Amino acid sequence: MNASIQGIIDYMFKNTVDNAETRALHEELLNNCQEHFDDLVSRGMSETEAIDAVVESLKGMKEVIDEYPKKTGLDSENKETQTENKKEIPTINVGETETKTEVPVKDIPSEYVFSASEIRRIRTDINKCDLKIGISPDDRIHVRCEDMSQLLCEQDGERLSVRILDQTKQTIEEAGKKLGSQEFTMKGLLNFLGKTIGTVASSIAVSWNVYIDLPAVSLAELNLNSKSGEIHMNAILPEELIIHSMSGEIEVEARDGKAAGKVTVSTMSGDIEFTGNAESITMTSMSGDVEAHGSYQKMEMKSTSGDAKMNGEAEKIMINSVSGDVTIEMRTDKVSDIQARTTSGDVEIGLATGTDSVHATMSTVSGSTSCRYTDSGAGAKLQITAKSVSGDVKIK
Repeated sequence: MNASIQGIIDYMFKNTVDNAETRALHEELLNNCQEHFDDLVSRGMSETEAIDAVVESLKGMKEVIDEYPKKTGLDSENKETQTENKKEIPTINVGETETKTEVPVKDIPSEYVFSASEIRRIRTDINKCDLKIGISPDDRIHVRCEDMSQLLCEQDGERLSVRILDQTKQTIEEAGKKLGSQEFTMKGLLNFLGKTIGTVASSIAVSWNVYIDLPAVSLAELNLNSKSGEIHMNAILPEELIIHSMSGEIEVEARDGKAAGKVTVSTMSGDIEFTGNAESITMTSMSGDVEAHGSYQKMEMKSTSGDAKMNGEAEKIMINSVSGDVTIEMRTDKVSDIQARTTSGDVEIGLATGTDSVHATMSTVSGSTSCRYTDSGAGAKLQITAKSVSGDVKIK
């Protein structure tokens, strides 16, 4: 039995009269929560995430348990504890009018600002928020969020870490501390548990925007990570750009035409659109379309379920799709190697005007093949391999 689940359920029933009915409900609730926890972990969730889900599923149980008889002597205990824990609010008397003055809360900045000369590498770890990278109004780095209380920025030398506080972990750890306190009354605990459940539930539903504005300089590295949320970037590309999202659209539009050294963009579920130049670029989507516009030395693109499209120029191109069309539109004749494959979909390659030395190997099981270029043999400047299992293959 998971200790955290055991502790939460035990405390939920701590002030309830112990009888056959409440014991049966306690046992049933405990077993159901444990089974739910085990199932979530077996499906790949971490223990923290699984406990979060279990806590969320307990929403509403406080009201159910409150319907059962309570142990005697609790009201006076609760009143005494509430009085002890209640914060004093100073008052100012003006005639017969009493005005309450709230205790000031620690100031929360409207944004974080960093010197661009000190920061060379930025990493983000964002959950349930959209991330927007833009141009700075000055020569500094600006970081802000629609709820600044949840934003954490940490500088370590030339590295800047930007992340949203993990409310799930935070609330569970806080709950654990409260559960271990001997001074916590049942009513206070149930109220706290209700707030904890509400916080976890609201954190699942809420979505904020996180903004990072970068000056007109090229960083050494920009590493953008998001568990669930879109990533939109409209800024100067760094020397190395890494973007990963578990679930969300990724869109990059480079400013000023400066090429990145290396670009790696991947998502489990979502479309990817990249507009910009790079020495090498790798784009991967498990479920979504992948599209690139720009100039590259080496281009690699993969999509399991979605279309893959490249428009621009590159020396070497490798594009694979399992279920989707592959489309390549070349702007120049500098390309030397094109490999395009799909299992279920069409392959269409449009070569630039002036391309005159082509050797193409084409095949399809269910479909047709066509090429408007005369085969120049194995020594041709451009080597093309284009294959589909179920679809047409066309070189134009």
